[in-house]
Amino acid sequence: MLDANIVNIVLAGASGRMGKEIIERISIDARFKLVGAIEDEKNIKKGVDAMAFLGKQSGVELVHSCSKLSLANKKNIVFIDFSCPENSSELLRFCGKYSIGIVIGTTGFTIKQKEEIKNKSNSIPVLVAPNMSVGVNKMFALIKKAAEIYGEDYDIEVFEAHHKHKKDAPSGTALRLGTILAQSREWDLTKSFCFSRHKKNSERQANEIGFSVLRAGDIVGKHSVTFADSGETLEIIHNCTSRAGYAKGALEAATFVARQKNPGLFSMDDVIEI
Repeated sequence: MLDANIVNIVLAGASGRMGKEIIERISIDARFKLVGAIEDEKNIKKGVDAMAFLGKQSGVELVHSCSKLSLANKKNIVFIDFSCPENSSELLRFCGKYSIGIVIGTTGFTIKQKEEIKNKSNSIPVLVAPNMSVGVNKMFALIKKAAEIYGEDYDIEVFEAHHKHKKDAPSGTALRLGTILAQSREWDLTKSFCFSRHKKNSERQANEIGFSVLRAGDIVGKHSVTFADSGETLEIIHNCTSRAGYAKGALEAATFVARQKNPGLFSMDDVIEI
């Protein structure tokens, strides 16, 4: 394979759970080359598994800030970000300065940070997905259709479960599920989302989408949507048993971004053509 066809990856959040999975997949896929890894300085010093792996690779810049990257003579570069919202903002500014496309899998952004992402997509290709799994993104299409088929007599609930280290709740994927459902029903998101029924002392409201969250152990990720009417329920469930699917989807997203000739804001829908 010619070098011109290889997608050169700079990975932010290299020592995290997703980072390690992506590094492992890059190492066995000739379509990609890891040229840069960004990680918090304290994690670099710890010498965690991903960093130990990186230390054996030639041509990989290991830095704690994207401002330290040189990327000399490297072309066809795409950043993949699985870090934190604050770091994502720095990455966006760097990518904008050097006209580099970016895939963002980080979640938990504020409204202001989401605006920053949208604004930056006017100058570079930016793909944002709360969940890179192809299966989850097909689930998005399924629940949209289900919301059309099962009318407003059916109550809707969203459930998600993740490992105990995940900070944001509900997950970005759960919020995306809720958004799709609310838009399908033409409901106001600000009024229909119910994140807690504690001390409400009232019946379930019309046009309500309830969210339930579980954080425990090393659960990779589970999401479900329940449609319920009197005497019956329908559940659509996606259960992820490893992060391999997320890593595969992230690299497919990077391939998509590398092919873009123009700036824009993209999602996994564009990658898998739903």
